[in-house]
Amino acid sequence: MDTPVPIPNTEVKHCSGEDSYIVAKIASRRAFFIYKIKILIYNKYMKINLIRLASSLDPDKPYLKDSEKFLDDLNTELFEYDLELVENVNSPVSIVFIETGGSEQIFIKNYKKYKAPIILLSNCENNSLPATLEISTFLKSKNIPGIMIVKDDNYTAKMVSNAVNLVSGIANFENSKLGVIGKPSDWLIASTVDYQEVKKKFKIDLIDIEMEELYREIEKSDISKIKKKEEYISKFKNKKTVEEALKIYVALKSIVSKYGLKGLTLRCFDLLGKYKNTACLAFGMLNAEGVVATCEGDIPTLLTMHAIKALTGQPSFQANPSRVNSEKQEILFSHCTLPLNMCTNYELMTHFESGLGIGIRGTLYKKQISIAKITPNLKNMIFLRGNIEENTTLPNYCRSQIVVKMDTLEFFTILNQKFGNHVAIVYNDIGESLIPFLEYYNLGFDY
Repeated sequence: MDTPVPIPNTEVKHCSGEDSYIVAKIASRRAFFIYKIKILIYNKYMKINLIRLASSLDPDKPYLKDSEKFLDDLNTELFEYDLELVENVNSPVSIVFIETGGSEQIFIKNYKKYKAPIILLSNCENNSLPATLEISTFLKSKNIPGIMIVKDDNYTAKMVSNAVNLVSGIANFENSKLGVIGKPSDWLIASTVDYQEVKKKFKIDLIDIEMEELYREIEKSDISKIKKKEEYISKFKNKKTVEEALKIYVALKSIVSKYGLKGLTLRCFDLLGKYKNTACLAFGMLNAEGVVATCEGDIPTLLTMHAIKALTGQPSFQANPSRVNSEKQEILFSHCTLPLNMCTNYELMTHFESGLGIGIRGTLYKKQISIAKITPNLKNMIFLRGNIEENTTLPNYCRSQIVVKMDTLEFFTILNQKFGNHVAIVYNDIGESLIPFLEYYNLGFDY
Protein backbone atom coordinates (compact mmCIF):
# COMPACT_ATOMS: atom_id res chain seq x y z
CA MET A 1 0.00 0.00 0.00
CA ASP A 2 1.35 3.44 -0.90
CA THR A 3 2.31 5.60 2.06
CA PRO A 4 0.32 8.83 1.88
CA VAL A 5 2.38 11.94 1.24
CA PRO A 6 1.96 14.34 4.16
CA ILE A 7 0.55 17.75 3.36
CA PRO A 8 2.96 20.28 4.81
CA ASN A 9 1.80 23.30 6.80
CA THR A 10 5.20 24.93 7.33
CA GLU A 11 7.82 26.56 5.21
CA VAL A 12 10.56 24.29 3.89
CA LYS A 13 13.80 26.22 3.73
CA HIS A 14 16.15 23.76 2.09
CA CYS A 15 16.46 20.14 0.92
CA SER A 16 19.93 18.73 0.82
CA GLY A 17 21.27 16.22 -1.69
CA GLU A 18 21.30 16.00 -5.46
CA ASP A 19 17.99 17.85 -5.79
CA SER A 20 18.86 20.71 -3.42
CA TYR A 21 16.66 23.69 -3.92
CA ILE A 22 14.65 26.28 -2.07
CA VAL A 23 10.95 25.61 -1.73
CA ALA A 24 8.57 28.49 -1.23
CA LYS A 25 5.79 28.35 1.36
CA ILE A 26 3.20 25.75 0.48
CA ALA A 27 0.15 27.94 0.09
CA SER A 28 -1.70 26.64 -2.92
CA ARG A 29 -2.46 23.44 -4.76
CA ARG A 30 -0.01 24.35 -7.53
CA ALA A 31 2.78 25.15 -5.07
CA PHE A 32 2.14 21.93 -3.20
CA PHE A 33 3.23 19.90 -6.18
CA ILE A 34 6.47 21.86 -6.42
CA TYR A 35 7.15 20.40 -3.05
CA LYS A 36 9.68 17.83 -4.19
CA ILE A 37 9.92 16.07 -0.89
CA LYS A 38 7.28 13.82 -2.45
CA ILE A 39 9.91 12.84 -4.97
CA LEU A 40 12.91 12.75 -2.65
CA ILE A 41 11.25 10.65 0.03
CA TYR A 42 8.72 8.51 -1.77
CA ASN A 43 10.20 8.26 -5.28
CA LYS A 44 6.76 7.39 -6.68
CA TYR A 45 6.87 9.27 -9.92
CA MET A 46 7.43 8.02 -13.45
CA LYS A 47 9.96 9.80 -15.63
CA ILE A 48 8.90 10.52 -19.22
CA ASN A 49 11.65 10.97 -21.80
CA LEU A 50 11.43 14.49 -23.20
CA ILE A 51 12.67 15.04 -26.76
CA ARG A 52 13.01 18.73 -27.66
CA LEU A 53 12.94 19.90 -31.29
CA ALA A 54 13.58 23.54 -32.16
CA SER A 55 14.83 25.63 -35.05
CA SER A 56 15.93 29.22 -34.52
CA LEU A 57 17.53 31.79 -36.81
CA ASP A 58 18.58 33.80 -33.76
CA PRO A 59 21.75 32.37 -32.14
CA ASP A 60 20.56 33.67 -28.74
CA LYS A 61 17.60 31.28 -28.91
CA PRO A 62 15.00 33.66 -27.44
CA TYR A 63 12.36 30.90 -27.47
CA LEU A 64 14.13 29.12 -24.61
CA LYS A 65 12.66 31.38 -21.94
CA ASP A 66 9.12 30.52 -23.02
CA SER A 67 9.94 26.83 -23.31
CA GLU A 68 11.56 26.58 -19.88
CA LYS A 69 8.67 28.32 -18.16
CA PHE A 70 6.18 26.07 -19.93
CA LEU A 71 8.06 22.92 -18.95
CA ASP A 72 8.53 24.04 -15.34
CA ASP A 73 4.84 24.82 -15.00
CA LEU A 74 3.84 21.56 -16.67
CA ASN A 75 6.11 19.47 -14.44
CA THR A 76 4.62 21.19 -11.41
CA GLU A 77 1.16 20.07 -12.52
CA LEU A 78 2.35 16.59 -13.52
CA PHE A 79 3.40 15.82 -9.94
CA GLU A 80 -0.31 15.35 -9.26
CA TYR A 81 -0.18 12.38 -11.64
CA ASP A 82 3.21 11.10 -10.37
CA LEU A 83 4.83 12.04 -13.69
CA GLU A 84 7.82 14.18 -14.66
CA LEU A 85 9.27 15.21 -18.02
CA VAL A 86 13.04 14.64 -18.08
CA GLU A 87 15.43 14.91 -21.02
CA ASN A 88 17.57 11.94 -22.07
CA VAL A 89 16.12 9.45 -19.62
CA ASN A 90 15.47 5.77 -20.22
CA SER A 91 11.68 5.49 -20.18
CA PRO A 92 8.99 3.38 -21.85
CA VAL A 93 7.26 6.62 -22.88
CA SER A 94 8.65 9.58 -24.82
CA ILE A 95 7.11 12.94 -25.66
CA VAL A 96 8.34 15.07 -28.57
CA PHE A 97 8.16 18.76 -27.63
CA ILE A 98 7.92 20.94 -30.75
CA GLU A 99 9.34 24.18 -29.39
CA THR A 100 9.33 26.34 -32.51
CA GLY A 101 8.27 26.63 -36.08
CA GLY A 102 10.72 25.21 -38.59
CA SER A 103 11.15 22.00 -36.59
CA GLU A 104 9.53 19.88 -39.25
CA GLN A 105 12.72 18.88 -41.06
CA ILE A 106 14.40 17.97 -37.78
CA PHE A 107 11.43 15.72 -37.05
CA ILE A 108 11.62 14.12 -40.51
CA LYS A 109 15.23 13.15 -39.89
CA ASN A 110 14.46 11.51 -36.57
CA TYR A 111 10.88 10.24 -36.50
CA LYS A 112 11.78 6.64 -37.37
CA LYS A 113 13.57 6.43 -34.01
CA TYR A 114 10.35 7.17 -32.15
CA LYS A 115 7.98 4.42 -31.08
CA ALA A 116 4.33 4.75 -32.08
CA PRO A 117 2.07 6.23 -30.99
CA ILE A 118 4.23 9.34 -31.21
CA ILE A 119 3.17 11.93 -28.63
CA LEU A 120 3.59 15.51 -29.84
CA LEU A 121 3.54 18.46 -27.43
CA SER A 122 3.05 22.14 -28.31
CA ASN A 123 3.24 25.13 -25.98
CA CYS A 124 1.57 27.40 -28.60
CA GLU A 125 4.50 29.83 -28.56
CA ASN A 126 7.06 30.70 -31.25
CA ASN A 127 5.04 29.01 -34.01
CA SER A 128 5.09 25.73 -32.12
CA LEU A 129 1.45 24.99 -32.89
CA PRO A 130 1.54 25.28 -36.71
CA ALA A 131 4.67 23.13 -36.78
CA THR A 132 2.99 20.53 -34.57
CA LEU A 133 -0.08 20.50 -36.82
CA GLU A 134 2.11 19.99 -39.89
CA ILE A 135 3.95 17.11 -38.22
CA SER A 136 0.69 15.55 -37.05
CA THR A 137 -0.62 15.66 -40.62
CA PHE A 138 2.60 14.05 -41.84
CA LEU A 139 2.18 11.19 -39.38
CA LYS A 140 -1.39 10.69 -40.55
CA SER A 141 -0.22 10.48 -44.16
CA LYS A 142 2.24 7.75 -43.17
CA ASN A 143 -0.40 5.84 -41.17
CA ILE A 144 1.71 6.33 -38.04
CA PRO A 145 -0.43 6.70 -34.89
CA GLY A 146 0.14 10.00 -33.16
CA ILE A 147 -1.23 11.96 -30.22
CA MET A 148 -1.17 15.75 -30.23
CA ILE A 149 -1.18 17.64 -26.92
CA VAL A 150 -1.66 21.40 -27.11
CA LYS A 151 -1.13 23.75 -24.19
CA ASP A 152 -4.32 24.37 -22.27
CA ASP A 153 -3.97 26.05 -18.90
CA ASN A 154 -6.46 23.70 -17.27
CA TYR A 155 -5.92 20.39 -19.05
CA THR A 156 -2.37 20.04 -20.37
CA ALA A 157 -1.17 17.83 -17.53
CA LYS A 158 -4.31 15.72 -17.73
CA MET A 159 -3.79 15.23 -21.47
CA VAL A 160 -0.19 14.16 -20.85
CA SER A 161 -1.38 11.70 -18.20
CA ASN A 162 -4.01 10.29 -20.58
CA ALA A 163 -1.41 9.87 -23.34
CA VAL A 164 1.00 8.10 -20.99
CA ASN A 165 -1.80 5.81 -19.82
CA LEU A 166 -2.67 4.98 -23.43
CA VAL A 167 0.92 4.11 -24.34
CA SER A 168 1.27 2.02 -21.18
CA GLY A 169 -2.07 0.34 -21.86
CA ILE A 170 -1.08 -0.57 -25.41
CA ALA A 171 2.17 -2.05 -24.10
CA ASN A 172 0.18 -4.17 -21.62
CA PHE A 173 -2.32 -5.21 -24.29
CA GLU A 174 0.00 -6.13 -27.14
CA ASN A 175 2.55 -8.93 -27.30
CA SER A 176 0.35 -11.01 -25.02
CA LYS A 177 -0.55 -14.68 -25.06
CA LEU A 178 -4.20 -15.62 -24.53
CA GLY A 179 -5.26 -19.23 -24.14
CA VAL A 180 -8.22 -20.84 -25.89
CA ILE A 181 -8.97 -24.06 -24.02
CA GLY A 182 -11.22 -26.17 -26.21
CA LYS A 183 -13.18 -24.50 -28.98
CA PRO A 184 -15.92 -21.88 -28.68
CA SER A 185 -19.21 -23.33 -27.45
CA ASP A 186 -21.49 -24.63 -30.19
CA TRP A 187 -24.04 -21.86 -29.70
CA LEU A 188 -21.50 -19.08 -30.35
CA ILE A 189 -22.19 -19.28 -34.07
CA ALA A 190 -21.25 -15.65 -34.72
CA SER A 191 -18.32 -15.26 -32.31
CA THR A 192 -15.38 -16.90 -34.07
CA VAL A 193 -12.34 -14.79 -34.91
CA ASP A 194 -9.48 -14.98 -37.40
CA TYR A 195 -6.36 -15.86 -35.37
CA GLN A 196 -4.04 -14.33 -37.95
CA GLU A 197 -6.00 -11.08 -37.95
CA VAL A 198 -5.79 -10.93 -34.15
CA LYS A 199 -2.03 -11.31 -34.44
CA LYS A 200 -1.75 -8.73 -37.20
CA LYS A 201 -4.05 -6.13 -35.66
CA PHE A 202 -3.34 -6.51 -31.95
CA LYS A 203 0.01 -8.38 -31.87
CA ILE A 204 -1.63 -11.00 -29.66
CA ASP A 205 -1.03 -14.74 -29.89
CA LEU A 206 -4.06 -16.98 -29.37
CA ILE A 207 -2.82 -20.32 -28.04
CA ASP A 208 -5.04 -23.36 -28.63
CA ILE A 209 -5.00 -25.78 -25.70
CA GLU A 210 -6.82 -29.10 -25.72
CA MET A 211 -9.46 -29.87 -23.10
CA GLU A 212 -7.58 -33.09 -22.32
CA GLU A 213 -4.64 -31.06 -21.06
CA LEU A 214 -6.93 -29.25 -18.65
CA TYR A 215 -8.40 -32.57 -17.52
CA ARG A 216 -4.92 -33.88 -16.73
CA GLU A 217 -4.18 -30.78 -14.68
CA ILE A 218 -7.46 -31.12 -12.78
CA GLU A 219 -6.69 -34.72 -11.85
CA LYS A 220 -3.41 -33.75 -10.18
CA SER A 221 -4.55 -30.44 -8.63
CA ASP A 222 -3.61 -29.72 -5.03
CA ILE A 223 -5.94 -27.23 -3.33
CA SER A 224 -4.25 -27.29 0.08
CA LYS A 225 -2.43 -23.97 -0.50
CA ILE A 226 -5.49 -21.90 -1.51
CA LYS A 227 -5.65 -19.16 1.12
CA LYS A 228 -9.42 -18.72 1.22
CA LYS A 229 -10.32 -22.37 0.76
CA GLU A 230 -12.30 -22.60 4.00
CA GLU A 231 -14.17 -19.40 3.22
CA TYR A 232 -15.32 -20.80 -0.12
CA ILE A 233 -16.28 -24.13 1.44
CA SER A 234 -18.34 -22.35 4.11
CA LYS A 235 -20.44 -20.65 1.45
CA PHE A 236 -21.89 -23.82 -0.09
CA LYS A 237 -23.88 -26.77 1.16
CA ASN A 238 -21.60 -29.44 -0.30
CA LYS A 239 -17.90 -29.36 0.64
CA LYS A 240 -16.83 -31.81 -2.07
CA THR A 241 -18.44 -29.74 -4.83
CA VAL A 242 -16.47 -26.67 -3.75
CA GLU A 243 -13.25 -28.66 -3.51
CA GLU A 244 -13.76 -29.98 -7.06
CA ALA A 245 -14.42 -26.43 -8.29
CA LEU A 246 -11.19 -25.29 -6.63
CA LYS A 247 -9.30 -28.06 -8.44
CA ILE A 248 -10.43 -26.47 -11.71
CA TYR A 249 -9.03 -23.14 -10.47
CA VAL A 250 -5.65 -24.70 -9.62
CA ALA A 251 -5.56 -26.47 -12.99
CA LEU A 252 -6.25 -23.24 -14.87
CA LYS A 253 -3.56 -21.45 -12.85
CA SER A 254 -1.11 -24.16 -13.85
CA ILE A 255 -1.94 -23.69 -17.53
CA VAL A 256 -1.60 -19.92 -17.20
CA SER A 257 1.86 -20.40 -15.73
CA LYS A 258 2.93 -23.04 -18.27
CA TYR A 259 2.06 -20.96 -21.33
CA GLY A 260 2.73 -17.48 -19.90
CA LEU A 261 -0.87 -16.39 -20.45
CA LYS A 262 -2.39 -13.03 -19.55
CA GLY A 263 -5.85 -14.46 -20.03
CA LEU A 264 -7.85 -17.42 -21.24
CA THR A 265 -11.24 -18.58 -22.42
CA LEU A 266 -12.67 -22.04 -21.86
CA ARG A 267 -15.29 -24.28 -23.40
CA CYS A 268 -16.57 -24.54 -19.87
CA PHE A 269 -19.83 -26.46 -20.39
CA ASP A 270 -17.78 -29.55 -21.24
CA LEU A 271 -16.82 -29.72 -17.55
CA LEU A 272 -20.45 -30.40 -16.66
CA GLY A 273 -20.43 -33.70 -18.50
CA LYS A 274 -17.10 -34.92 -17.15
CA TYR A 275 -17.03 -33.50 -13.62
CA LYS A 276 -20.61 -32.35 -12.92
CA ASN A 277 -18.98 -29.02 -12.07
CA THR A 278 -18.17 -25.62 -13.52
CA ALA A 279 -15.37 -23.06 -13.87
CA CYS A 280 -17.54 -20.23 -12.50
CA LEU A 281 -15.72 -20.00 -9.16
CA ALA A 282 -12.33 -20.39 -10.84
CA PHE A 283 -13.11 -17.54 -13.23
CA GLY A 284 -14.29 -15.32 -10.38
CA MET A 285 -11.02 -15.93 -8.57
CA LEU A 286 -8.77 -15.57 -11.63
CA ASN A 287 -10.35 -12.30 -12.77
CA ALA A 288 -10.00 -10.89 -9.26
CA GLU A 289 -6.30 -11.81 -9.38
CA GLY A 290 -5.74 -10.02 -12.69
CA VAL A 291 -5.86 -13.02 -15.04
CA VAL A 292 -8.62 -12.36 -17.54
CA ALA A 293 -10.89 -15.39 -17.89
CA THR A 294 -14.03 -15.75 -20.00
CA CYS A 295 -16.66 -18.44 -20.43
CA GLU A 296 -17.78 -20.54 -23.39
CA GLY A 297 -14.68 -20.04 -25.52
CA ASP A 298 -15.75 -16.45 -26.26
CA ILE A 299 -12.65 -14.89 -27.80
CA PRO A 300 -14.09 -11.43 -28.68
CA THR A 301 -15.14 -10.97 -25.05
CA LEU A 302 -11.71 -12.18 -23.91
CA LEU A 303 -10.04 -9.56 -26.13
CA THR A 304 -12.39 -6.89 -24.79
CA MET A 305 -11.79 -7.75 -21.13
CA HIS A 306 -8.05 -7.96 -21.76
CA ALA A 307 -8.13 -4.46 -23.29
CA ILE A 308 -10.09 -3.08 -20.33
CA LYS A 309 -7.64 -4.63 -17.88
CA ALA A 310 -4.64 -3.30 -19.82
CA LEU A 311 -6.02 0.24 -20.05
CA THR A 312 -7.63 0.70 -16.64
CA GLY A 313 -6.30 -2.05 -14.39
CA GLN A 314 -9.89 -2.99 -13.62
CA PRO A 315 -11.61 -6.38 -13.91
CA SER A 316 -14.82 -6.65 -15.88
CA PHE A 317 -18.01 -8.69 -15.70
CA GLN A 318 -18.80 -10.92 -18.71
CA ALA A 319 -22.58 -10.83 -18.94
CA ASN A 320 -25.52 -11.66 -21.16
CA PRO A 321 -28.16 -9.04 -21.96
CA SER A 322 -31.08 -11.09 -20.62
CA ARG A 323 -34.22 -8.94 -20.48
CA VAL A 324 -35.26 -5.46 -21.61
CA ASN A 325 -37.76 -2.89 -20.38
CA SER A 326 -38.22 -0.29 -23.11
CA GLU A 327 -40.50 1.91 -21.01
CA LYS A 328 -37.86 2.32 -18.30
CA GLN A 329 -34.89 1.96 -20.69
CA GLU A 330 -33.47 -0.78 -18.52
CA ILE A 331 -31.64 -4.00 -19.37
CA LEU A 332 -31.09 -6.98 -17.12
CA PHE A 333 -27.56 -8.39 -17.45
CA SER A 334 -26.71 -11.74 -15.91
CA HIS A 335 -24.13 -14.50 -15.72
CA CYS A 336 -23.07 -17.21 -13.26
CA THR A 337 -19.60 -15.82 -12.68
CA LEU A 338 -18.06 -12.42 -12.08
CA PRO A 339 -14.79 -11.13 -10.59
CA LEU A 340 -15.02 -11.57 -6.84
CA ASN A 341 -13.41 -8.19 -6.26
CA MET A 342 -16.26 -6.44 -8.09
CA CYS A 343 -18.75 -7.57 -5.44
CA THR A 344 -19.83 -5.98 -2.20
CA ASN A 345 -20.64 -9.56 -1.16
CA TYR A 346 -21.38 -12.87 -2.83
CA GLU A 347 -22.82 -16.31 -2.24
CA LEU A 348 -22.14 -19.63 -3.92
CA MET A 349 -25.03 -21.42 -5.58
CA THR A 350 -25.42 -24.04 -8.26
CA HIS A 351 -24.88 -23.21 -11.92
CA PHE A 352 -28.16 -21.89 -13.38
CA GLU A 353 -28.62 -23.91 -16.58
CA SER A 354 -27.51 -27.26 -15.15
CA GLY A 355 -28.24 -27.07 -11.43
CA LEU A 356 -24.77 -28.55 -10.96
CA GLY A 357 -21.44 -27.38 -9.63
CA ILE A 358 -20.86 -23.82 -8.45
CA GLY A 359 -22.27 -20.53 -9.67
CA ILE A 360 -21.65 -17.11 -8.11
CA ARG A 361 -24.39 -14.72 -7.09
CA GLY A 362 -22.59 -11.44 -6.54
CA THR A 363 -23.94 -8.09 -5.41
CA LEU A 364 -22.43 -5.24 -7.40
CA TYR A 365 -22.12 -1.60 -6.42
CA LYS A 366 -24.91 0.70 -7.61
CA LYS A 367 -22.85 3.06 -9.69
CA GLN A 368 -22.00 4.11 -13.22
CA ILE A 369 -20.67 1.45 -15.56
CA SER A 370 -19.29 1.12 -19.06
CA ILE A 371 -20.38 -1.63 -21.44
CA ALA A 372 -17.97 -2.71 -24.18
CA LYS A 373 -17.42 -5.43 -26.75
CA ILE A 374 -15.02 -5.86 -29.65
CA THR A 375 -17.02 -7.30 -32.52
CA PRO A 376 -16.05 -10.74 -33.87
CA ASN A 377 -14.82 -9.24 -37.15
CA LEU A 378 -12.37 -7.11 -35.13
CA LYS A 379 -13.48 -3.96 -36.96
CA ASN A 380 -15.70 -2.29 -34.39
CA MET A 381 -16.43 -1.98 -30.72
CA ILE A 382 -19.58 -1.06 -28.91
CA PHE A 383 -19.01 1.34 -26.04
CA LEU A 384 -21.98 2.44 -23.98
CA ARG A 385 -22.67 3.73 -20.49
CA GLY A 386 -25.32 3.17 -17.91
CA ASN A 387 -26.00 2.97 -14.20
CA ILE A 388 -26.59 -0.09 -12.05
CA GLU A 389 -30.00 0.49 -10.50
CA GLU A 390 -30.59 -2.82 -8.79
CA ASN A 391 -29.21 -6.29 -8.02
CA THR A 392 -31.92 -8.87 -8.53
CA THR A 393 -32.44 -12.56 -7.70
CA LEU A 394 -34.97 -13.47 -10.36
CA PRO A 395 -35.66 -17.10 -11.26
CA ASN A 396 -34.90 -18.31 -14.79
CA TYR A 397 -31.76 -16.18 -15.15
CA CYS A 398 -28.09 -16.68 -14.41
CA ARG A 399 -27.10 -16.15 -10.78
CA SER A 400 -25.46 -12.70 -10.81
CA GLN A 401 -28.01 -10.18 -12.06
CA ILE A 402 -27.95 -6.40 -12.44
CA VAL A 403 -30.54 -3.99 -13.81
CA VAL A 404 -28.83 -1.24 -15.82
CA LYS A 405 -30.57 1.99 -16.76
CA MET A 406 -29.41 3.70 -19.95
CA ASP A 407 -30.35 6.84 -21.83
CA THR A 408 -32.56 6.47 -24.89
CA LEU A 409 -29.84 6.51 -27.54
CA GLU A 410 -27.59 4.03 -25.78
CA PHE A 411 -30.48 1.73 -24.83
CA PHE A 412 -31.54 1.30 -28.46
CA THR A 413 -27.93 1.22 -29.69
CA ILE A 414 -27.15 -1.92 -27.71
CA LEU A 415 -30.25 -3.65 -29.02
CA ASN A 416 -29.35 -2.88 -32.64
CA GLN A 417 -25.63 -3.64 -32.58
CA LYS A 418 -24.21 -6.95 -33.81
CA PHE A 419 -21.78 -8.01 -31.11
CA GLY A 420 -22.74 -11.58 -30.18
CA ASN A 421 -24.36 -12.56 -26.90
CA HIS A 422 -21.87 -11.33 -24.26
CA VAL A 423 -20.61 -7.92 -23.23
CA ALA A 424 -17.96 -6.76 -20.76
CA ILE A 425 -19.15 -4.51 -17.94
CA VAL A 426 -16.70 -2.40 -15.94
CA TYR A 427 -17.21 0.20 -13.23
CA ASN A 428 -17.09 3.92 -14.13
CA ASP A 429 -17.03 5.75 -17.45
CA ILE A 430 -13.81 4.51 -19.08
CA GLY A 431 -14.29 6.46 -22.31
CA GLU A 432 -11.30 8.69 -21.58
CA SER A 433 -9.09 5.58 -21.74
CA LEU A 434 -11.00 3.50 -24.24
CA ILE A 435 -11.78 5.92 -27.07
CA PRO A 436 -8.11 6.79 -27.81
CA PHE A 437 -7.43 3.03 -27.76
CA LEU A 438 -10.10 2.47 -30.40
CA GLU A 439 -8.71 5.27 -32.53
CA TYR A 440 -5.21 3.79 -32.26
CA TYR A 441 -6.42 0.42 -33.58
CA ASN A 442 -8.79 1.99 -36.11
CA LEU A 443 -11.82 0.38 -34.51
CA GLY A 444 -15.13 1.96 -35.36
CA PHE A 445 -17.34 2.52 -32.35
CA ASP A 446 -20.77 3.58 -31.17
CA TYR A 447 -21.08 5.57 -27.99
